[in-house]
Amino acid sequence: MENMSPNTKTTRNTDLDTAVMEKVACCVCLSLEATFFKELEGYRFYRCHGCTLVYMSPRPHAKTLRNLYDEHYFCSNDPRIGYEVYEKDVNSLSYKSSRLLADIERHVSSGRILDIGCAHGFLLRVAREKGWEVEGIEPASTVAERVQEELGVMVHGDLFKAGFAEGQFDAITMWDVVEHLPNLKESMLEIRRILRRGGILSIVTPDLGSFAARLLAERWEEMRKMPEHIYFFNRRSLRHLLEAGGFTPLEWSTVGKLMPLDEAASRMVPTRPHFWKPVLSFLRWSRLSDKVVYLDPRWKMSVLAQAT
Repeated sequence: MENMSPNTKTTRNTDLDTAVMEKVACCVCLSLEATFFKELEGYRFYRCHGCTLVYMSPRPHAKTLRNLYDEHYFCSNDPRIGYEVYEKDVNSLSYKSSRLLADIERHVSSGRILDIGCAHGFLLRVAREKGWEVEGIEPASTVAERVQEELGVMVHGDLFKAGFAEGQFDAITMWDVVEHLPNLKESMLEIRRILRRGGILSIVTPDLGSFAARLLAERWEEMRKMPEHIYFFNRRSLRHLLEAGGFTPLEWSTVGKLMPLDEAASRMVPTRPHFWKPVLSFLRWSRLSDKVVYLDPRWKMSVLAQAT
């Protein structure tokens, strides 16, 4: 995939800087009572008194937020948005897909699975190899078309326009998606409608209640993705969202990442710079930087929930 041109980057930043802003309340419990949490990259966040969801308000209009997720999101020169080169993590993302799919298969052995935010289709590949019938949702049209052509599977651009039948799927995945959705409550209700009773929903999202998030505060990498991250969940607020949408949480865990040692050390630098910067320099000097390890700082939570 080609890199974003400087002109494209400037346009995207200008769109954000001049976006129409809208004030919102908590979309999980609908409480109007909230306390100022903190300002991140110029965006203000509040913590709901009812369910503890942390949400951005005011925030760019939903249309502006949706426009962030085009093909450049996966090959971005803008540090606020997306991935530098998403496809370079193919081994890590395939490993993650296999691991999390195995968790789902403890509750649902096989059937039809929908991956919301399927990106380049790594989960779709893994699930199909294990006998699942797969479909995806991906708003970046060129990426969706490429996956559809390469895998020969259906990849839709929008959850609400896909025309899914009630109870059509046995499992639905939303990995690193829920924190981005401006129409969050409506999305959860639609997901419940198209997931059969007893089906499994798998969500992965940054955990604001984690020790790492509390320790790092604004240095936490998840707080630098502005304005794509418009919510921050802890277990309590995510449980509220699931139960309001017709789901019962079954299992909670954390998710790490398979990565080269130098990337792992780079991620740890904000925690103790005086220690980790020399470690990072040593790894690069010793040529150990490409050795792959699994790092789980326990700041991303994973939940399996059952449709009731």
